[in-house]
Amino acid sequence: MCLIVVAHRAFEGFPLIIAANRDEEYSRPTIPANFWPDHPDVLGGRDGLHGGTWLAITKRGRFAAVTNLRGAVCRQESLSRGELVSKVVIGAQSPLEYAKSIDVDRYAGFHLFVGEIGGDLVLLSGTVQLLGPGIHGLSNAPNGERWPKVDTAVEAMRSLRTPEEILRFLGPPTKYRDPTRDIFIAGDRYGTRSSTAIVADGKNIAFAEQNYELNSRSLLRQHAGAVFFSVQHPVALREQFRERG
Repeated sequence: MCLIVVAHRAFEGFPLIIAANRDEEYSRPTIPANFWPDHPDVLGGRDGLHGGTWLAITKRGRFAAVTNLRGAVCRQESLSRGELVSKVVIGAQSPLEYAKSIDVDRYAGFHLFVGEIGGDLVLLSGTVQLLGPGIHGLSNAPNGERWPKVDTAVEAMRSLRTPEEILRFLGPPTKYRDPTRDIFIAGDRYGTRSSTAIVADGKNIAFAEQNYELNSRSLLRQHAGAVFFSVQHPVALREQFRERG
C-alpha cells in the first residue's frame, strides 16, 4: 500500500520535503522518473498503462501525489487516478482551485496532495482541506482511518533532510508483513515499486528515485541504482538577479 509524507514549511531552510513509496503490481508497466518529453518542466515517473503519474513536480515547484483507497470500487467508466496528478503539473490553477474543481465521482477512491513550494498545500480526501505548516502523511487507508505506518513515517521525517537518508528509510527490509504497518512492501505479485525523495532547500529542488522489480527467480531486487536530479528553484534565481543588479 502506498505511503506519502509531506513536510510542508515544517523546517527552517527546507520549504518542502517529500518521502513516498509507490506500491503496485510488479507486472504493471512503469516508466522511471525523468523529465517528460511532452512537458520538459515536469519531473516524475509515469504509468506505462494509462500515461498518468502517482507523483510529479515541476521546475517551478508545483507538485502533486495521489494514492488509491483500500477497497475502493473501480467502475468501468472510472477515469485513471494518475491523471489527477498530471493535470496539476501541466496546469495553471492554484492548488485550492484545482482541488475544488475535481469531480470525485468520476474516479475510484483516492487521496490527493496538491501544492506549491513555499505556497499552499491542499489535501483532497473526502473533503478539500487547506493544510498548514507541518508534517502531513497518508496511505491507502479509507477516509477517517489512519494506519500505523503513517505515524512511523511522520515521526521519522522529523530527522530526515537528504534524499539519501529518505531513500534508506523508505527501502527494505519488510518488518511485519503487515501493509498497515510496513513502510516497504514485498509480496509475491505486489509490492513497493519505487521510493521517491524530494528535498527543496530554497535554492534547489533535489529529486531521487529508487526502483524495485522482481528478477527471473521472483526475488525482489533494486533496479540499477537510485537516480538523482537537481534543478534550481526560480525563487533562488530571482534572488541572484537582484544581487547582481
